[in-house]
Amino acid sequence: MITLEQLNYYKSIAKKNLREKQADSVYNVLKDHFNFDSVECIETGASQNLEDGCFGIYLAKITEESNGIFNSVDIDEDIVNKSKLMYNTYLPNLKINHYVSDSVSFLENYKGSPNLVHLDSYDLNLKNPISSMLHGWLEFNAIKDKMNSGSIILIDDNFLKGTWVDWNYDNGYSEKIDISYDIIGKGSLIYHWCKNYNTDWEMIGNHYDVGENIKIILKKK
Repeated sequence: MITLEQLNYYKSIAKKNLREKQADSVYNVLKDHFNFDSVECIETGASQNLEDGCFGIYLAKITEESNGIFNSVDIDEDIVNKSKLMYNTYLPNLKINHYVSDSVSFLENYKGSPNLVHLDSYDLNLKNPISSMLHGWLEFNAIKDKMNSGSIILIDDNFLKGTWVDWNYDNGYSEKIDISYDIIGKGSLIYHWCKNYNTDWEMIGNHYDVGENIKIILKKK
């Protein structure tokens, strides 16, 4: 069951959270569309830094309260170790598996049938977004046929045409980047596939606002 208490718990942890608006939109979608009694969840790109939003905490809280299983995968062992500590601190009763692996290979070899998946690996670089969007597509393609009807996939970090972003570099320099394509982000190829082809996945939600960092949310028909 999707509850407001789960959302508020997540917000209470990530107090300076740039992801709160995303969390609200995901809550509204899951409340209306997610109808599984038990959650089998996967996150790619392990949540490990509260300052970056740590969105996996929200999905893990939902998973825990359904007595479900949560799977977290990242290619960086140091990140996985930090993620283990974070989840143990905030959700000590969560049934969770941590994996150090390339996320595409992990999803290709996954033997279960997840019903809630968050694709958030391979950091987006707006100056060179192709690698990230391709990786997002490969992840999606690796897991989509293993999921049952009604399952939900979330894809993080997407910007629609008309959005501008203050892009910050490690040296302290920032640059205003205008999004002139229909969409740029981890889910760009998935977005176009769902929009332009007759597929067994549909985009859901009313949160696709210009000017925001949005999650693409898909439901299997």
